[in-house]
Amino acid sequence: MRLPTCLALSFALAVPGAALAQDMLPAGIWTNTEDASFAEEERRARPDPVMLEVGPDGRWRMIDAYGAPQGEWRSGPIPGLAGREFGSGWQVSGSEIRRAQAFSCWFSVRKHAAKPDGAPDWSFTSGLRTFDQGGRVAIPGLGQAPDVSVRLRNVTWAKGSSNKPSLVLYVHKGDPDRAESYSWASPDANLIGINLRWMQGSCSREQAPAFADQGDRQALLAAAGQRWQEAYEARDWAGLRRLYTDDAVLMTQGQPKIVGADKIVAFLQRIPNAGGSVQFRFANEEVTLDPAGYGTVTAKYRMDIAPPGRDPVVVAGRSLLIYRWQDGEWKLWRDIDNLAPDVTPADLPQ
Repeated sequence: MRLPTCLALSFALAVPGAALAQDMLPAGIWTNTEDASFAEEERRARPDPVMLEVGPDGRWRMIDAYGAPQGEWRSGPIPGLAGREFGSGWQVSGSEIRRAQAFSCWFSVRKHAAKPDGAPDWSFTSGLRTFDQGGRVAIPGLGQAPDVSVRLRNVTWAKGSSNKPSLVLYVHKGDPDRAESYSWASPDANLIGINLRWMQGSCSREQAPAFADQGDRQALLAAAGQRWQEAYEARDWAGLRRLYTDDAVLMTQGQPKIVGADKIVAFLQRIPNAGGSVQFRFANEEVTLDPAGYGTVTAKYRMDIAPPGRDPVVVAGRSLLIYRWQDGEWKLWRDIDNLAPDVTPADLPQ
């Protein structure tokens, strides 16, 4: 249902090698905090710290635990990046890296001086964003309250430990390494809080927005493909771009993986911009939802392709489309297309 297989027939697209080499690592923050934390306890050499951010366009940069950039955005392969030697996941120079989950926090710290009536006075800071793979936030006292920092980890204990994995919230005052105190929760908890009498606060996992009901979700998801087709055939490229997440990925038969909405839309424009045309027909086979804000559509597609200066071609196949709920609508996040022997042009007549 996209423009994929046709270009395997006639219009091969050259995607920049730098993007292809490292876009295997999805967008987000990745760190080796857990691998490094218990290395010595497991009698391994402690690896160099890795904290990096991968953007939707495939570029990457190093960051610190506060999320502050430690260099410019870079293209090309991440040095030392490889799949894990044993099991799934990723490593950098042999050290396992994990993708962080985003959290939003608030904290209140008791000030040094009381209110005029003698009651305790408190600072309050909200909207602090961090992540659960060693992320930190600072709560400056500005001379009125203690300077405090908070660290968040999804702790996986050393091999042989009987402790269970835990989401841990650490509070630091004065010493950035040794925590003043900490609290813990289940690793998949959506909320973790702490109250030390002199400070309190909590961090909430950032969630996909809730939907009105199952029926609304299903109807909107089922109609998403029609919106895509209308935008494409109208050559409304700006409108088509809005139907993708920034970090969307197109994986189509006979073509390298294309990462990033802008690159995908540029790919889809090639035949129309060259004077040709593509017409689509498609039919949903299955529409499924999950509570985390993702939806999956399996659809048959037919493409009638008229490349400039070439004979028309008709292609039929099947698409697996994964959507993410974002900004109040379904946006295309992953698109996998392939030829299928059980789907023919006759299944979707003009």
